[in-house]
Amino acid sequence: MTYTNISNIHPFVPLDQAAGYQSIIKDLQDWLKSITKFDAITFQSNSGAQGEYTGLLTINRYFEHHNQKHRNVCLVPVSAHGTNPASAAMAGMKVVPVSVDAQGNINISDLKAKAEKNKDNLAAFMVTYPSTHGIYEDTIRESIDIIHKNGGQVYMDGANMNAQVGLTSPGFLNADVCHLNLHKTFCIPHGGGGPGMGPIGVKKHLAPFLPGHSIVKCGGNAL
Repeated sequence: MTYTNISNIHPFVPLDQAAGYQSIIKDLQDWLKSITKFDAITFQSNSGAQGEYTGLLTINRYFEHHNQKHRNVCLVPVSAHGTNPASAAMAGMKVVPVSVDAQGNINISDLKAKAEKNKDNLAAFMVTYPSTHGIYEDTIRESIDIIHKNGGQVYMDGANMNAQVGLTSPGFLNADVCHLNLHKTFCIPHGGGGPGMGPIGVKKHLAPFLPGHSIVKCGGNAL
């Protein structure tokens, strides 16, 4: 925000002096939950790339809580945006590439084979929908089911979320986590001349593992 009358509030002002800000945040949270069909939203991450990292750490915390810290394999299509394997590596995961067909779509046979091969250590599958090359791949639900059947979580890259709005949603497709590039999903031109914003949405089972804050209580409450 560039309107100085509201953009210069101290970040740790007492909450009873920031009711209007809390209302704005709550409204946006409710709108995004409705659009994505997720159960919780966190605004902690300030870019899409940070959202990826935050989402993967949330998955890590979920598995750690369930005594499955050994799950560290992340399947990533070779067509993915470069931040996907980079974020997975930063989150301490082992990246296993998944091949694509001649049209650039995910090779379901290869995905299934690698998910089954790594089922004991499978943590996540990072998938962009619509795909990076702009296709609504009709195997998306099958892909997600394969990951879930082999014990993993599905991270949906929300870079193309603007193409889902009004047609489908990450929650409807059964993805577990998705980041939203608010600076481009709801702004044209890309960025709108302002800073990036990359909140993530999660299903209910991941909500308790969202990031917190050392001063403001927000973990799990998704603020």
